[in-house]
Amino acid sequence: MSIPLRRPLAAMVGVMSLAAGTATLAAGPARSVPPPAEAQCPQAYPVGDLVKDQPVDGLTVSSGTAPDTFTGTVLGTITDGIAAGLDMIVVRLSSPEIDRVGGIWEGMSGSPVYAADGRLIGAVSYGLAFGSSPVAGVTPAGEMQALLTTAPSPQPQPRLRVSVPARIQARMVAGGAATEQAASSGLQRLAVPVGVSGLSSARLGKAASRLDLGNVRLYRAAPAVTAPLAGDGQIFAGSNLAASLSYGDLSAVGTGTTTMVCGDTVVGFGHPFSFSGDTSMTMHAASVVYVQEDPLGVPFKVSNPTGPVGVVDEDRLAGIKGELGAAPASTLVRTVVTGPRGRSRTGDTRVSVPDFASTATALGLLSNMDRVFDHTGKGSSYVQFTISGHTSAGAPFTLTRTNRFADSADVSYASILEPPAAVDALLGNDFTAVTLDQVRVNASMSDQVRAFRVARVQVRARHAWRTVGPDSVVRTRRGRDVVLRAVLGSRRNELGSKLVTVRLHVPRSAPRGDTGVVQVGAEGDQGGDGSGDPTLGGEPTSFGQLLRSLQTAPRNDGLLVSLQLSSSEDGTPAAQTKAQVGDVVTGAAQFTLRIR
Repeated sequence: MSIPLRRPLAAMVGVMSLAAGTATLAAGPARSVPPPAEAQCPQAYPVGDLVKDQPVDGLTVSSGTAPDTFTGTVLGTITDGIAAGLDMIVVRLSSPEIDRVGGIWEGMSGSPVYAADGRLIGAVSYGLAFGSSPVAGVTPAGEMQALLTTAPSPQPQPRLRVSVPARIQARMVAGGAATEQAASSGLQRLAVPVGVSGLSSARLGKAASRLDLGNVRLYRAAPAVTAPLAGDGQIFAGSNLAASLSYGDLSAVGTGTTTMVCGDTVVGFGHPFSFSGDTSMTMHAASVVYVQEDPLGVPFKVSNPTGPVGVVDEDRLAGIKGELGAAPASTLVRTVVTGPRGRSRTGDTRVSVPDFASTATALGLLSNMDRVFDHTGKGSSYVQFTISGHTSAGAPFTLTRTNRFADSADVSYASILEPPAAVDALLGNDFTAVTLDQVRVNASMSDQVRAFRVARVQVRARHAWRTVGPDSVVRTRRGRDVVLRAVLGSRRNELGSKLVTVRLHVPRSAPRGDTGVVQVGAEGDQGGDGSGDPTLGGEPTSFGQLLRSLQTAPRNDGLLVSLQLSSSEDGTPAAQTKAQVGDVVTGAAQFTLRIR
């Protein structure tokens, strides 16, 4: 249907403000108002028809959920400013909030900019690279509307920074929008404010490298609830628009602004979130807490997300696109943590982007451990996790594993690394595509560092225990058992000592006169990185072997005794035996064995 070229802002702001229970904001002179659906999905204004000093206005949210209006003028157009074949429109904007914080803010990305006749010019997406400024780079509406109808095609990498032509620099400086230094610094894509829940400021800083989301600003935020929220009335042109990689206990939610809503299809941001192309992020609405001034950089929007309202299925050069309705399929990450004084908590996180599952597992577990342990410090933990899912052929699988950890500085962080490593190994395996249905981690924590070290080794000979060391030689026959025990000591003898007795069987095939080294030590120290399981003969060659390899990888609470004969050509141990200690064990000792 044709869309009348009429001004939508006054009616849109009034209706949405009343719906939000707030006072209607002044929106300038009254104009003819189109039906709401047409206001949400207007015609695109041709970039070539824009002229210098042409008036514009638009919608964005600076507090709560009701949008404010802003006004402005066109400064010019930068050919190929965003990417090859994609121009950038440069405008100067003003509103009470823009003026208060010194310019446009991160989180305004996607704010629709309209011409006087109601057609959509585009979306705010860039700001001055040199701090805050009312100058904004705008992604053309036609390119964003192409997300509604065209099939995805290969696109060039968007530019993070754009040089401003001299003629536009002069207009920026002459109009007071920027200093000469700021204008010459160019325009930079506005970062996406990403709210992360469940982590302290210190933890968030440490986790930043693991999140690795590109051009974002991380801040602490409230979690997005897992209960779905009806999308009607929550997402509209000028509203907050949020996309999450995970939500719930560990929420990682980027917030911008909705540019247009055509039927149930939503387009916003005006630039990529992480430029991932086809994606399965969860769509949320959000409520703005405030816009934070930044004297050294660009202001940014702090907001709290709602529950899911749909799916974001494209993350492209000109913005993100999604569908209102059901949330995408997700993996449930459930962590159950019990602390040293019996305190317990269950945390649930939903992950809709598979590549983010390992990060959500690590940080979701860390968040829950910090909440229950209630400090950063020394201690021990017992961690059991189960990962369930199915292969591309529909075959179900389950991986279950347990391990113990001890650390004298930060036991919580030391305990979170193994479950996400297993998630990564399963998702990145070379044998079959997999879908993870659930990752469940149960952890119990103690503020006592329960760790023992191999102090010495004794061998049973003639009904007595004989202490042996690197210079000792023990003689035995082929096919016999060497009975030995490890004496394990604790730091400062705070936990006393432990005696672990094992039998090492010498193969009947061992050559007479051969010698070998018996090593007694922590299984984790001798087992390498766990990528190859000794019981499977090295690297897995099937998905089933990968599962067994992950399940039987060396443990921190295992004592491993191995015999390495000098006659072995490939370095394979002639014999091995393991024993569970019940606490973390470290260190090693060895002696020489001679075959008679």
